[in-house]
Amino acid sequence: MPATPIPEALEARVYGHGPVRVLLLHALTGTPDAADRIEDGRTIKGWWAPLFAGGEPLHAHACTTWTPRLSHGEGITARDIAAHLAAWIESEGLSFDLLLGGSLGGMVALELAVQAPGRFKAVGVIGCGGRSDAWIRGQVHAERRILESALPDAETIALARRFAMLSFRAAEGLDARFGEGGIEAWLDHHGAALAARFGRARYHALLGAMASHDLGRGRDGLTEALKSLQCPLHILGIGSDQLFVPALVQELAASAGQAGKLGSLTWLDSPHGHDAFLLEWSQVSTWLRSVIPASGGP
Repeated sequence: MPATPIPEALEARVYGHGPVRVLLLHALTGTPDAADRIEDGRTIKGWWAPLFAGGEPLHAHACTTWTPRLSHGEGITARDIAAHLAAWIESEGLSFDLLLGGSLGGMVALELAVQAPGRFKAVGVIGCGGRSDAWIRGQVHAERRILESALPDAETIALARRFAMLSFRAAEGLDARFGEGGIEAWLDHHGAALAARFGRARYHALLGAMASHDLGRGRDGLTEALKSLQCPLHILGIGSDQLFVPALVQELAASAGQAGKLGSLTWLDSPHGHDAFLLEWSQVSTWLRSVIPASGGP
């Protein structure tokens, strides 16, 4: 089989200088900017910045964290993205104590752990299962059809993002915050914010990658696929998740257990749905502390 080509412009940031080596994969519309950084005199806010602060699990003296940008292109799958990363890891001679990913990043992390099993001492995935079900594929289809409309780029991205935000959150959290009004302005804000920084083609392609996710496809099922892992799998589910519903997370954990690879299954208790892993810092920090020592860190 021919080698998978490495994307010419695979972008990755490296944070910290600690002894624990972490590979962190971003979610659907994420970037390599997981921690805060200064560029041209201004602060670029990181999407997981609180977890890199002093005393937190990923702080500079504890970990060295690589955060690559997930490759994209029309028709790309989560498996393809993982193959690109595996080729990059091989070319750089890298290995890691911990592979981490949330949402789409978790899907790619599972694929990467299967494709390059000897490169990781532990894997941690958040808010994802071993496959995308009809519920996820249906939501992705609706968003992609919006992106295929004749509207201008900014309008179509903003519209698709408004739709997506409702599946990223949960009714309880939204009603607690917007029970007396304001949900419309909040959705408009998130739509405009994504349109200002994200491309239409990239959004369309990465949604397709999310819909493609099925770790067991062509591998005799999920349990057989997970037997390829050479390290424990730690899973952080979200009880209120309306995108990757708890049943899919439980399915992944059960298959990992049958494969003899389950390190742990933990649940975030939050009213905020899928995005809880970007909001519930204390709980995510506690989980990371339990996973990082298991990966051979201090």
